[in-house]
Amino acid sequence: MAFADHQTDWISTNIGVGGISVEMTMEVASPGRWDEFKPALKTFSLRLRSLAILQDRLEMEDKSEVRFGVREFKAAGNEFTINGRKMHLRGTHQGGDFPLTGYPPTDVDYWRKLFTTCKEWGLNHMRFHSFCPPEAAFTAADEVGIYLSIEPGMWNTISPDTPMEAMLYAETERILKAYGNHPSFVLFSPSNEPKGRWKEA
Repeated sequence: MAFADHQTDWISTNIGVGGISVEMTMEVASPGRWDEFKPALKTFSLRLRSLAILQDRLEMEDKSEVRFGVREFKAAGNEFTINGRKMHLRGTHQGGDFPLTGYPPTDVDYWRKLFTTCKEWGLNHMRFHSFCPPEAAFTAADEVGIYLSIEPGMWNTISPDTPMEAMLYAETERILKAYGNHPSFVLFSPSNEPKGRWKEA
C-alpha cells in the first residue's frame, strides 16, 4: 500500500476460504486540505499478491488506486465551514435533463467543462435534483473544486417500515460506498420534497 509520497511495508497473512478483512491506519505528513480554492488530491494505491500456486501460476497480483481528498465540511450553527473556515455555497441546480441521450454523460471532460464554467461565473456548488450523477461528475468536481449536493433517484412518499423506506436506505448505502471517497461530495439529501411520515423514516 502506498501514497504518492509515502510507502508502507508489506503485510503477510494467510487468507482462508472465507476471505479476510484487514484494517490499517496510515499517517501521511502534510496531506494538504481540499477545498474550492486548492483542490488537493491524493492517490492511494493497493497491491495484493498471492504466492500460492493457483491455476498453475506461482504468483498472482491485483492492484487498485483510489483518489481522495482530505477535508472537513460541517455545519457550525447556521453556517457551513470547510476546514474550519466559514464558507457560503453559491450554487446552481442540475435537474437530470439530458434529452438527446436520456442519461447523463459519463466522461470526465463534459463535467470538467461544466464545473469550470460554473467557477468562472463565481459558483462553487451544484445540487443534483432527485438523482446521483455518474462517477465522472465526482472526479471532475474533485479536480476543479466544486461542492456537490447529491440525492438518490427518489421523489416519493416515505414512511417507516415501507418498501420505499427500505429502498431509500439501500440506495443511500450504495451511493456512500461508491462515492464517499470524493471530497467534492459534501451534502446528501434523502429525497426531493418527501411526503408521508418521512421525518420518522
